[in-house]
Amino acid sequence: MNNFSDIKKQWQRREVSLEPETGVKDIIKKSKYLQKKQRIGQVVLSVTVAILVLFFFYISAYKNSEVFHGLGIMIGSLVIRICLEYFSRTKLKKLPSYRNMNYYNQQLISYYQNRKYLHSLITPLLFAAYVAGFLMLLPSFKEGLSPGFYTYILFSSGFVFLFLAVFIAIQIREELRILKDLKEEIKSIDPA
Repeated sequence: MNNFSDIKKQWQRREVSLEPETGVKDIIKKSKYLQKKQRIGQVVLSVTVAILVLFFFYISAYKNSEVFHGLGIMIGSLVIRICLEYFSRTKLKKLPSYRNMNYYNQQLISYYQNRKYLHSLITPLLFAAYVAGFLMLLPSFKEGLSPGFYTYILFSSGFVFLFLAVFIAIQIREELRILKDLKEEIKSIDPA
């Protein structure tokens, strides 16, 4: 009988990694939060495209090749980003949370790798293209605007682009952190 008591004590003292209290519900909640953030991002980008398209026709950009190309690059980079976000959000929605956790974890890791690629390579390229498109507009702004207003646009756009770059970097870091947390939570629930 003494052996049984020893075994029982050892069993009670063992280190066991416990499932998170919220488990799968927390994982689903975080996935839905990511979907919501991506949806909001798409709406903001779509509104920006609509404003640029209206501006394009308002100033008759098709009459000036520099303005045409500059606005075209700006609009094009945003449309590409919107499409990438749409396909990415669709892929996140299709992750099979009803399957076993190991399979879901593998799918989430794949999704996470794609998002890292999107954020580390494609997003900076699209942002650079957007800024390049804006820079193509500057000669036309200089020609058509007063020197004071042109200087204002020049400096304010620098601050706006810097703010956007920092804001985008923060959002990317937050999304990647959430995805990494999701991946770790899934591993803790089903370490297989």
